[in-house]
Amino acid sequence: MLYDTDSDKNPPNLLHWPAPLTQASYALTDRPRFFVPDWGTAPIPDGAKVDPALKQTNGYDFRNDVNGDTYVFLLGSSLTTWSSSRTEFLKLAGACPLLPDFAYGTWFTYWHSYTEAEAKDDISHWENLKLPIDVWALDMNWRNTSNHQDWYYNHPNTKLFPNFTEWFEYLKDHKLRTYFNDHPYPVQDRHAGGGQTSPEETAFRWNGLSEWMEKGLTYWWFDHNWGFSIPPPNDDNGGRTNGEWEGLDNAAWGSHVYFNAVRYFDKTVRDKQGDKWYGGRPMTLTKFGKPDWRPGMDPIGHAENPAQHRFPVWWTGDGVNLQASVESMVDAGLYDFKPFVHSDCGGDYKGTAGDLLRWTAHCAYGNILRFHGNDHRSWNYGTATVDTVRSYLNARYKLLPSIIAGGQKATETGFPLVARGDFYWPEHKESSTNQQYIFLDDILVAPIFDSRNNETSRSVWIPPGQWEDAWDGSIVTGPKTITVTQPYEKQPMWHKHDGGFLVVADKPTTRVDDQDWSSLSLEAFPSSAATQSKRSVFERGSDVRTDLLLTTNGAGGVQIDISESAVEREWMVRVHLRNGEKAVSASLDGVAQSMSTLQPALSAEYFPLAGAGTPPPHRAGAVVEVKIPKGQSAHVLQMEIQTEDGTTIVV
Repeated sequence: MLYDTDSDKNPPNLLHWPAPLTQASYALTDRPRFFVPDWGTAPIPDGAKVDPALKQTNGYDFRNDVNGDTYVFLLGSSLTTWSSSRTEFLKLAGACPLLPDFAYGTWFTYWHSYTEAEAKDDISHWENLKLPIDVWALDMNWRNTSNHQDWYYNHPNTKLFPNFTEWFEYLKDHKLRTYFNDHPYPVQDRHAGGGQTSPEETAFRWNGLSEWMEKGLTYWWFDHNWGFSIPPPNDDNGGRTNGEWEGLDNAAWGSHVYFNAVRYFDKTVRDKQGDKWYGGRPMTLTKFGKPDWRPGMDPIGHAENPAQHRFPVWWTGDGVNLQASVESMVDAGLYDFKPFVHSDCGGDYKGTAGDLLRWTAHCAYGNILRFHGNDHRSWNYGTATVDTVRSYLNARYKLLPSIIAGGQKATETGFPLVARGDFYWPEHKESSTNQQYIFLDDILVAPIFDSRNNETSRSVWIPPGQWEDAWDGSIVTGPKTITVTQPYEKQPMWHKHDGGFLVVADKPTTRVDDQDWSSLSLEAFPSSAATQSKRSVFERGSDVRTDLLLTTNGAGGVQIDISESAVEREWMVRVHLRNGEKAVSASLDGVAQSMSTLQPALSAEYFPLAGAGTPPPHRAGAVVEVKIPKGQSAHVLQMEIQTEDGTTIVV
């Protein structure tokens, strides 16, 4: 049997891609099947040619909703063929769009009825404490909700914010993007029009959403979690939160409506005005699936329409704890092709300082960092908590060159920034755990879920190869399962010392747009075997790239190739050695170079990947630095590594 169309557990028209090497094939049926016009859920543009029969459905054509085509993917028997099939799926169903660069920074909302004065005071705390942030947004309190005023868009809460246009200008002056939470109410439920693609619903939704973006709102949050919502097309039961039509539910349809509204406004208004403040790429915040996620749920439960991965970004619902956040983020990147599924960082409760630190660590080393829910303002927990939160946020912002490149990779290949272990080692059954993950190909992250005690232990599966503890520099060799114990301040993490290769910005920043990329560090963790690691740097807001290649020959030779760059840039190459190793020579484009050797720190107080000029942790080997002068030319850096007794390394 090639596939089973009668499976109740895995409906053939919902996307749930098989894990690596678990199946020989996979099939998807195109149902419900309909045509979406270029303008989507915006009103039909003047002059557009539309079949008269489709004017009442805004150009959407539902007439060919037959039992549609079935697409069969032959997954092969290797990781290479399985990965190739994922790329083929993207050719059929479309890729996850690129996010604006600022989306990889810190987001903040709080379920609180802010006044404008309170909001400005909050922002001053972020700035005065030098806490990196790029998005500060409002939940439902931007509008009046009494007497059904929240059915509409023209009842803003001017008692809290007297002039929203001025508020948007204030945020822009502080280089902050923003969004509103929206619980949409359909016009058909107030007897003011027809269903989802009717002229009345289309005009009402578009006018309401676009009016606020015209005033300065950057994008929208479609909040599926409310007592009412917009139904999918051809669902005549009104605005039930869990409405569905042939498997197309509110969560997926609402994601389409809101992403399309932002996309179409950006294209037809902002782009024509030359306004790139929105980031140059459309984005919304929507729900990843109907259920609010809980630990241990079967991931088939978040299978959705195969189009929904085209409408980023997604959150996992209310009341999601740290364990469920990790599990859903990891599994959604595999089964759903959704690389930006995340949870409310900090949770819908106000925890202890230690609890906030464990949440922050996971979110900083995850795909989207969005504080939401209860009060997660670090300054309410004291100076020590602020300092640790700042360290994690700074670490994320320094990794922005690698994170932005990871987003490009997700669009091109469907490979997520946060990857389950079986993306790399499917031959090991332990790799399929969803309670740890590989971040940006090179960092093993194993969040601690229990925040009741400071020093807390958990088991971690160490993948094959050598892994350097991010905090103390000791090396552990896998595959094997170990127990690790860390305090609140330290999330268990390891760098891959078998070709690990990260691009790091040297200087801290509080806004993504302001980060200085005139000098970048290449953090290389060379293998003792013959390997290659390919990476890229994408200039902000563009597809312009510089390609990087780390090669080891298995006998002490390390080579880093840097392609020609579109901009002038200085590079600091930082080669992380193991204990007992030393670099004996380095050359750049065939010319001998001087090297700086940084010995391990004397103190155990250390934060990972701090950039150029910083020593390695106290139990690590030395770091050897070679500076490549500022320019745009391609370069080849070669280095020979030997053991301290002078023996060339041989595997």
